[in-house]
Amino acid sequence: MRTTALLLVVVSAIATAAVWATTGGLQAWTLEDVRRLRVQEMPPVLSALELRSSSGPSFVPWAGPGSARQIWLVNFMYTRCPTQCTTLGVEFERLQRALGREPIRLLSVSFDPLHDDARALRAYAAQYHADPGRWIVAAPASAVALARLEHEAGVVVINDGLGGYIHNAAIHVVLADGQLVRIFDFDDPEAALTWARGLL
Repeated sequence: MRTTALLLVVVSAIATAAVWATTGGLQAWTLEDVRRLRVQEMPPVLSALELRSSSGPSFVPWAGPGSARQIWLVNFMYTRCPTQCTTLGVEFERLQRALGREPIRLLSVSFDPLHDDARALRAYAAQYHADPGRWIVAAPASAVALARLEHEAGVVVINDGLGGYIHNAAIHVVLADGQLVRIFDFDDPEAALTWARGLL
């Protein structure tokens, strides 16, 4: 009896410790919550990444230490998405109008490079009136670069078997050196912009 009670105490303690560890001290209850908490506690640095933009030329949005002061609000999408990516497009269009002369830019990165060629990216940019001076719609120049970016940012993309994807829908705040410092809900762009402005 005593052995059973002791075993129950030990198992309960282990389970409690596991829950505490996996939820960041009971602060996060979903994998997305955990991802955001980790970013706040230990901001990852995203590798320099070559993107091909809707306007044609390739570019690298963040280039490592010593980069000019610039803050990026970044979302991940695919141009055929009829749900969350549509909301992201609408919200980024609103953010674009709210931007002043501060060094904050918007970046929509497609994770569907096989379909999202230059024409598809241009159509998406035109649909939401993206001004390339404020908002760039682009795709990684290679599958390897895309996989690295998804891994470093903790973005999960799953093929749904119906021609679409299930993915994280959020707004990522990335500094000029590639440091990912915060993640906001995709339907709360004002919070992301306000927080980014507080870094200037």
